[in-house]
Amino acid sequence: MAKNYHQRLMILVILLTLLVVLIGKLFFRTENPNILFYVYGSSVTIVIFVTFITVFFAYKDPYEKVRIRNFSKQKKPPYVSIILAVRNEEVVIGRCLDSLIAQTYPRRKIYVVNDASSDRTAEILDAYAAKGEITVIHRRRNVGKKRAIAAAMARATGDYFAFTDSDTVIESDAIEKMVAVMYDNPKIGAVNGHVRALNAQDSLLTKIQDTWYEGQFSIRKSFESIFGAVTCVSGPLAMFRREAIYNYIPAWTHDTFLGKEFRFSTDRSLTNFVLSSASIGPKLKKRHQNSPFVRKKDYPIQDWLVVYTACAHAWTVVPDTFHKVIRQQIRWKKSFIRSIFLTGRYFYKKPLPVALVYYLHILFVLLGPIISFRHLIYLPLTGNLLSAWLYLAGICYVGLLFGLAYRLRIPGNYRWLYRPLMSILSTLVFSWLIFYSALTIKKSLWHRG
Repeated sequence: MAKNYHQRLMILVILLTLLVVLIGKLFFRTENPNILFYVYGSSVTIVIFVTFITVFFAYKDPYEKVRIRNFSKQKKPPYVSIILAVRNEEVVIGRCLDSLIAQTYPRRKIYVVNDASSDRTAEILDAYAAKGEITVIHRRRNVGKKRAIAAAMARATGDYFAFTDSDTVIESDAIEKMVAVMYDNPKIGAVNGHVRALNAQDSLLTKIQDTWYEGQFSIRKSFESIFGAVTCVSGPLAMFRREAIYNYIPAWTHDTFLGKEFRFSTDRSLTNFVLSSASIGPKLKKRHQNSPFVRKKDYPIQDWLVVYTACAHAWTVVPDTFHKVIRQQIRWKKSFIRSIFLTGRYFYKKPLPVALVYYLHILFVLLGPIISFRHLIYLPLTGNLLSAWLYLAGICYVGLLFGLAYRLRIPGNYRWLYRPLMSILSTLVFSWLIFYSALTIKKSLWHRG
């Protein structure tokens, strides 16, 4: 009872503070404000308020609705193919494979594609394969993550495809819970689990990232899941229905952007094929009609749902140096840019609230550096020194709200205090990488961090 009381109280505090800020922006503005910047600031606050209030009062974990199905009583329970692509992962691959082998869901098979590793990765994989625990596919030439995964999918027979990353550890019942969600609703084409940092205790930088991961999943993905439109089924813990993606694998592996193969946007682009299947399915299947992925089985076009379950857990290694974080952010921002021309072309067909938030988020990301420059450099140089402090205070405030949400989900964990630091980093450093990412978007290499 006390726990529920404190949770309700914290929710109330978060929503009331958001409401106060929103009212302040809408009704108590300075004289002669720049209308464009005023609308931008008010829109950001409104989106945050709507997102939080919707998640707190409307999100219902799809797994909580169905619990674990007793698949042993089904005549033909779903078969799951767990697929993993690796390259030079000798340090972490054993831990990942052990978590996959320990999965409680019995009807599954693990496929690991060694994408021309030059370290001991191949030797480690062969040792697991010799014990019959995994099936290994060795590639002599590096082909990239997408094509490595496609090589396994061409052989896999699962009703569902589950994906993870080599630096990730999955909770033993994660696959079983995700299968339950998929099995209960045949309209669900993909489901994303909950991911946090495996190495959160290592440093201040990893602690900060852990709080960010928590908010990205428990707040942002929860909001999208309410409308069945999660925009990115993240790689560390993802599951797709076979008929939702199988015919689109040729389009996925041969994705080009500005005339060159695009190796990034692995998770986002695959999710896009599920979200926009009804719009782009016939065209893509016609274009790749000679591919075995289309000839083997032509699945019917459907308007799929994509959801998130907070009950299926995974932990992934996050970058532990600032240089690695920067490289990761550049890779993600390239994926973000590519997704504008994929998901962005059809997302307006989704329910209005989630579509509006999606397009506004794109606008916020693109305009963010300009807003930062105005408040932190231009206005102080013209004599308005207070603007920089107020702007940074607002950024910290948003981070604090996500931190309180972290505290709400994980009582007793002090790391929620680090969340405002992630907001500061995003504003002062990461947001500016969108320009570099755009300028170097043709440069695509598959590497960790």
